[in-house]
Amino acid sequence: MIAVALDADEAAVREWATKEPMSMPILIDKYHIVADLYGIVNVPAAVWVDENNKIVRPADSVPGSDMFRSFTNVDSEVHHNLLRKWVRTGERDLDDRQVREFQVLPNQNLQLARLHRRIAIALRDSGTDASGVTVHLARAEELAPLDWTIRRGNMPLAGVDPFGDEFFKFVGQWSQAGRPGFKLGTGRTDIK
Repeated sequence: MIAVALDADEAAVREWATKEPMSMPILIDKYHIVADLYGIVNVPAAVWVDENNKIVRPADSVPGSDMFRSFTNVDSEVHHNLLRKWVRTGERDLDDRQVREFQVLPNQNLQLARLHRRIAIALRDSGTDASGVTVHLARAEELAPLDWTIRRGNMPLAGVDPFGDEFFKFVGQWSQAGRPGFKLGTGRTDIK
């Protein structure tokens, strides 16, 4: 097991990652390469990859606990139990066809949004074009307005509190749109 932080603020990740002893490595992915490769559009999420580098369960919303269950509408134990079963017995709940069916594949707008976000981060890191950072972050959000990894991920880069008013405004928009994102919905208590 490894953890991947989709965050352009490496210092913030290190601060949170060292508060408690960790039992797994944590990778910092400021360009969201892992999200792009595995179809992660919201966090926290998990993807199961076997020892042959084969995806055996696609990206899905996976809270580590039920601390925010009233917000996420996800019973975290459902996924935890499926994961334990797979680790202990090798038995998966999805076959290969279902894995492909439940993968979230990017459309052209999402791919372009990811590119604009990467350009913004590169410009920010170079310190040479602050206005370019703003333009590319805004374009990324226009292209993928309901993608959490872009919208919420951009907030700290734009000096916006990722838990403040703008965040909750985004959550409202996302909720009104039907909470789009992962197709699996493991443990979701608000859908049947």
